[in-house]
Amino acid sequence: PPQERYWRGPVLHDFDGYTWSRVAGRFYSQQPLEYLGRPYAYRVTLEPHSNRWWFALDIATGSPERKVFFTYDYQLLSIEPVTQQTSYDVISYTHTRTTGLLSVLARRYDTALPADRNPRTNKLARTLRSRAATDTAFIQSVLQMFRRQRFEYTLTPPLLGYDSVDDFLFNSRKGFCGHYASAFVTLMRAAGVPARVVTGYLGGEWNPIGRFYTVRQSDAHAWAEIWINGRGWVRI
Repeated sequence: PPQERYWRGPVLHDFDGYTWSRVAGRFYSQQPLEYLGRPYAYRVTLEPHSNRWWFALDIATGSPERKVFFTYDYQLLSIEPVTQQTSYDVISYTHTRTTGLLSVLARRYDTALPADRNPRTNKLARTLRSRAATDTAFIQSVLQMFRRQRFEYTLTPPLLGYDSVDDFLFNSRKGFCGHYASAFVTLMRAAGVPARVVTGYLGGEWNPIGRFYTVRQSDAHAWAEIWINGRGWVRI
């Protein structure tokens, strides 16, 4: 279904108050997944992009080739950059669950924030969390804030200041997917909820003659994942 066509790429864990990044060499144990619903078996033809990540429908069941790692955060990461057209076969499930507990190290990584950045966002998160009975209720309150207040989606937002999330939430209130994912994950982490930013693509245009989907750069997207006990990592 169109709403499930998320193509997983780089997962970003580190935030300096302005920019999210993936730090090489940081890892923890992969949480075992319970795959739910129907599997999708398909072939990807990936155009060269000079980076190491391969894309797959969220979430793949493993690596399609020996030279590609299936990382702790369910990303396909090649040993070598993709410098020529590459084809590979993948099996994915769009619904998964993890009933185990998040490790202490993983929780530490995915709740970390710089101590001296975005103070207004941190205060807002603590306030909203204090009013919520559970993490789930807190998550819903943050989503309601984005829905009900005067936020605007635009591909031409103003430049943000040093404390980028504060500037977005309290001043500009204009941005695209990356701005919203960044702000949401920061709010989650400030309240002690493990969260991370995932990047990739959403969508794909069906070609009825060749019978394949074309995913373009214009489909690039960023979203959030949060940890919920009993469910595991959940896309927001």
